[in-house]
Order: sequence, then structure tokens, then C-alpha cells
Amino acid sequence: MMKNDEHFWWTTLVRGFIALIAGSAIMVIPDMARTLLLLPVAIAVAILGLAAYGILDSVLVFVTSYMTESGRAKIALRVQGVVGVAVGVLLYRVFFDYVQLHWFLVLIAIQSLATAIAEFLVARHSMTPATSRWNFTAAVVAFAFSCAYFYIVFALSDQLGPQHLSWLVFGYLLAFGIAQCLTAARMLYSDYRMDEAGGDSAGGLEV
Repeated sequence: MMKNDEHFWWTTLVRGFIALIAGSAIMVIPDMARTLLLLPVAIAVAILGLAAYGILDSVLVFVTSYMTESGRAKIALRVQGVVGVAVGVLLYRVFFDYVQLHWFLVLIAIQSLATAIAEFLVARHSMTPATSRWNFTAAVVAFAFSCAYFYIVFALSDQLGPQHLSWLVFGYLLAFGIAQCLTAARMLYSDYRMDEAGGDSAGGLEV
């Protein structure tokens, strides 16, 4: 599946670190949102930070399109990357004054759904049962997150204040970043073990 598997997983690791950095705002933003005086600042910082994260992550998604041999995967990743960058730029230049924090719950739900689909596809191409089970589990967890956040958006978002929305948004980024880093580290370690054993550096995926 991957033309350069090691580079793909290193890029995934970087994506995880970026998500962790963005998610670390959970230490600050909810407390700021609790204070009436700092609420506008908290919302502005949150939107700018999330837009910046979206742009950086989308650029890396676009880069990974050059690391796959599948034509459909290339197109899907490039479309995802371009759309993500476009959304981030629009949040900065056009819609900043009108953006509401709960909009990002929709983006999280979509990202979770895309992650679930990707993990499912990776699991189907896994060469070892252990890797396959790991990816199937990740797909189920990501899909559960997607369903939960879609439910929150359509049923509960009007009842949640900026503080709770901040916890939901940045808490997800923190969890997503940890999951990305753990997955990338596991696959890179698998590559390393296969190299030591004289295998082809495929990271548990069919190429």
C-alpha cells in the first residue's frame, strides 16, 4: 500500500505531536472561558489555534498522498488536504467574526469518521493478525467518537457553554494526538523489527 512506509509513519508521528500541542490548550482555554472578561479572548485564541492546527495537519495529509501507490488513495488524500487548508484559510480571512466554537465539533466528527475508515482499510491490508486486530479496534473507537460528537452537535451543542465546548474540542485533540503517536511508534517499531529479521520494511502492510 505504501511506497515509503517509514516516511508515512514518521509523518503520522509529526501529525500526532501537532495534535498534542493543539490539545494542550485544554490546560488554558476552559479556564479562560469560565471568566466573563476573558471569554472573548478564549474564543478568539481557540478559533485561531484550531484553524492553524487544521492547516498544518491538512498539509501533512497532502504530503502523505505522495507515499501511497493507490491512485484512489492519492486523490482522496490530496482532496482532503486541499479542503482542510482551504477551510483553515477561510476561518482566518472570511468567517472569523462569525465562527462559533461548536462548528469544530462537526470537523472533529468528520475527522473521526475519516480516521475510522482509514484504520479499517489498513486493517484489511495488514499482514499479521495482531496488527489487524489493533487497527480494527482503532477503527471501532474512532467510529464511536464520530457518532458521539455528531450526537453532541445535533442534540446538545445549544446546551453547552464555551468551557464545555473547549473541553470537548481540545480533549479530543489530546486523545487523537496520543493515538497517532502510539500508532506511528508501533508501526515504526514493527518496521525496525522486520528489518532486523531480514524482512521487507512494510510495517505490517501489504505493498
